[in-house]
Amino acid sequence: MPRAIIPGRVAAAATCAQLAAFGCGGDAVSTPAAPPLPVALQTEHYTFYCASGDGVDAGWQEAYHEWATTRLGVRLPRRIGYYKYRSRQEMGVHTGHYNTNGYSDAARLEIHTLWATDNHEVVHLFMSTIGQSSALFSEGVAVAFQADPVHGAYESVFNGEEVHRSARRYLDAGSLVLPLDRIVETKGFRAVSDEVLAYREAGSFVRFLIDGYGLDRLLAFYRSGTSPDETREAIKGHFNTTFGVAFEEAEAEWLDMLRTAI
Repeated sequence: MPRAIIPGRVAAAATCAQLAAFGCGGDAVSTPAAPPLPVALQTEHYTFYCASGDGVDAGWQEAYHEWATTRLGVRLPRRIGYYKYRSRQEMGVHTGHYNTNGYSDAARLEIHTLWATDNHEVVHLFMSTIGQSSALFSEGVAVAFQADPVHGAYESVFNGEEVHRSARRYLDAGSLVLPLDRIVETKGFRAVSDEVLAYREAGSFVRFLIDGYGLDRLLAFYRSGTSPDETREAIKGHFNTTFGVAFEEAEAEWLDMLRTAI
């Protein structure tokens, strides 16, 4: 399902070994004013929490989980805590995170979201078991996996639009952030004022890498030792070694794809 980004939603990846929280949440966190939501339902891979009268689509989430974890080759050590809120205000009261639509906590193996299904935050959890990288790639892979395999829709969709279509529009308008060298570091990616554009651009580039070079290479890149705060030179060095092509060459191929695709 597409995920809407509202200004203030950010993310930073961390490995499970580091026991660090990460996700797409606002950076200001206050003390929760209410206890956690109650358990509503437990399935094979999730414990769902939501308020009385609210709900989740547990069947869809389980089916997506099976598809995504099989593709990524990951297995989580226990059930994911899936906390579903009806509003940002409700999320903030229970978690202290007010300025976000959702975030993930790898250490606690939890996601906190406004959505009855979630195919973005859970990917952050899945990827945290593999490795980590800068925001261009961590958000890019989460967006690239925003598909709906349950209904046979495998395109990557963000805010209601397929990401290559979005990127092509931005390219035609001259608004893509180029060269990608400007946003390959996390600080550069987070500095982009239009977060919807940034997430779509990252999703389009990473989806291109997956389709063109193979998911295995992307996963190998994650395992190669990159981190959220890695320097531009280090990230590109890991990329060049893992993908067997210069970062700039892959970017040029991606742009050619956008220009020539129907």
